[in-house]
Amino acid sequence: MRHLPAHQLKIDRSFVAGLGKNRADSTLVETVIGLARGLGMTCVAEGVETADQMDLLRSLGCDLAQGYHLGRPQTGPELTAAWAQPPAPARLAGN
Repeated sequence: MRHLPAHQLKIDRSFVAGLGKNRADSTLVETVIGLARGLGMTCVAEGVETADQMDLLRSLGCDLAQGYHLGRPQTGPELTAAWAQPPAPARLAGN
């Protein structure tokens, strides 16, 4: 693998879906993240749909994530319009 012209390893959404529920999937996810780190590659988790999955991936050291938890697919015009809007102010707990 280290001789391939790749810079990222992706974790398939089918394994992310079992994260925290299925021991084999959790072990595989943890192993892929470790492999990516060991090879100096970025690790991307696909299909992140819940906050629990995101928290587990973050705690395991996954670099990037994509999925419905972070945002739904958008058309080009929808994405352009969203980026043109100023960001909403961050709300802190208790405010």
